[in-house]
Amino acid sequence: MAPVDPGSLVLVTGGNGFIAAHCIAVLLRSGHRVRATVRSVEKADATRKALENAGVQNLASLELVVVEDPTNLGALSPVVEGCQAVMHLASAFNYDAAPGEFEEKLMIPAVKGTRVICEAAQQYSSIRRVVIMSSFASVYDAGLGLQPGRVYTEEDWAPLTYEDGVNASAVPVAYRASKVVAERTAWDYVRDHQVQYQLVTLCPGMVFGRMIHPISSLSQLNASNQIVWGVLNAGRDGEIPLTKAPVWIDVEDLAETSLKALTFPETNHERFLVTQGSYDTQEVADIMRRRLPERHRAPLGEPGKRLAATHYSCDSSKAQRVLGVKFRGLEESIVPLAEQLYGMETP
Repeated sequence: MAPVDPGSLVLVTGGNGFIAAHCIAVLLRSGHRVRATVRSVEKADATRKALENAGVQNLASLELVVVEDPTNLGALSPVVEGCQAVMHLASAFNYDAAPGEFEEKLMIPAVKGTRVICEAAQQYSSIRRVVIMSSFASVYDAGLGLQPGRVYTEEDWAPLTYEDGVNASAVPVAYRASKVVAERTAWDYVRDHQVQYQLVTLCPGMVFGRMIHPISSLSQLNASNQIVWGVLNAGRDGEIPLTKAPVWIDVEDLAETSLKALTFPETNHERFLVTQGSYDTQEVADIMRRRLPERHRAPLGEPGKRLAATHYSCDSSKAQRVLGVKFRGLEESIVPLAEQLYGMETP
């Protein structure tokens, strides 16, 4: 379970996604070769074009492979061959589901997708590390409320079960359950099987930052960046939107953390909480008024008011200490994003 070699081939699943595109970029920049899976030829073409337009370097070292069903071991296993590591970023983030559909649309894909990755990686002795992108949703116990003063770490687990996801009354609960169960599937696998690779799971908060993946309209925004756009587009006479999931990380910092998860020297299986700190939508509005005074449409709200003392916080010192990563502040993350989002509006 040694770190991966410089220049080695890394598999990235879900290569057309928001986080995955940045992981591909940082891997290529570091000299790795990348094989990324997408579900169609059209998505492969769009992904390469988006990365080219974003100025990503070394694209000659990127191979895009179509895997229509990433939960099918027979389809996924061949693309693992020759790789030294896997970054599993393909995930069901489907809020277009109603009670009664959660097992089919969320729970089964999450569990099968994770298990297939673990199985496929075990088939090839070349695989040294498997990095799985989990979520703060698998850490946070939403049933306990805001819990001011509570500090979450990677030692914490949300108590949701597979049955909780299947029987949930609302899609956010089912989504959180799918993240918990998917991550536990990976940990159960390495507990029950003699694997030759090291498992690393990353649990980020809301992920903000500029986009380099294929996206043609604001209607296609990922869930985290929708929060920022909700503030940017609320109108100067509007109200500050409610803050949701008030811990965050920048997407480029998360990609760098993913790279470090392949190369750090420790050899035990590891779980990392990856958050920069707390945020709230009032802070987003305050930053926009200061940094984009002529362009912004953010409400005034209550300038300077912060919610950090009213809810839980996170301790990501393990990731920063073990992986040697540093995280940028909210302003550095969301100003480039805001400029990009305003630029995407239809004239």
